[in-house]
Amino acid sequence: MDHQLHTTRVLAKDLADTSELRSLWEFANFAFAHSAQQYPEMGFSEGKRFEQPSDFTKEMGIDGVTFIQYASSSREDSGNAKIVAIAGCKPWSSAYKLDERVKRMREEREAREKEPAKSPLPGNDGFYTKEHEDQLLEQIEKLGPVDDSQEQDGVARWEVMTVCVHPEWQKKGLADRLLEKVAEEVSSQVKSSGKGPEFKLMVRTMKEINEKYWLSKGFKPVGEKFFEPGTFGSPTGFHILDLSRDHRTT
Repeated sequence: MDHQLHTTRVLAKDLADTSELRSLWEFANFAFAHSAQQYPEMGFSEGKRFEQPSDFTKEMGIDGVTFIQYASSSREDSGNAKIVAIAGCKPWSSAYKLDERVKRMREEREAREKEPAKSPLPGNDGFYTKEHEDQLLEQIEKLGPVDDSQEQDGVARWEVMTVCVHPEWQKKGLADRLLEKVAEEVSSQVKSSGKGPEFKLMVRTMKEINEKYWLSKGFKPVGEKFFEPGTFGSPTGFHILDLSRDHRTT
């Protein structure tokens, strides 16, 4: 069956407490779980990408933008459209924000312990445990300061984030279309800010799973950090890779 595709652009502030936010959260977690299952040796198959719907908007940040691609059986059936792909972007930061995430997790855990009746503990399908938190904090301390020397050249940098395509819709060019939308968005943002004409799209991703994909899209590695076995429950450890691709405003 042929499907009608259409794309919408949303901001984090417009998503708060909406059914669309929950749909995005569910879709991102579904896509993450499917990807993780392809690499069982990494130990992430039981986890979630986002623990709560609000974590999705926190990841977007104040200036973040997400593009959502919907599919419906016809134009008349657009009310029953389903999400088949998403991709977002936000201003880049070289710093690792994992320490902030751990701090927030611990604050939420303390709140649950104080009022367990109002804030029940999550089920066993959660991505984090207290042991994971402790291991992650230890890893962050070992990382030390982040080298941001590459950002002293005055070139605007935006991060490409949360690129997900439904398994049944992969290999159809949907991710490429959304990446084009992202590039157009960043070009417009950079232009309106008075910067440019050069800018860079950045990706921060897990090397063991996604490196080949992003290299095939013309991105080049610019930084790498290794997280030891045990982090997030991974028995092997993993590398977080930063990649960059050059662009010009249009």
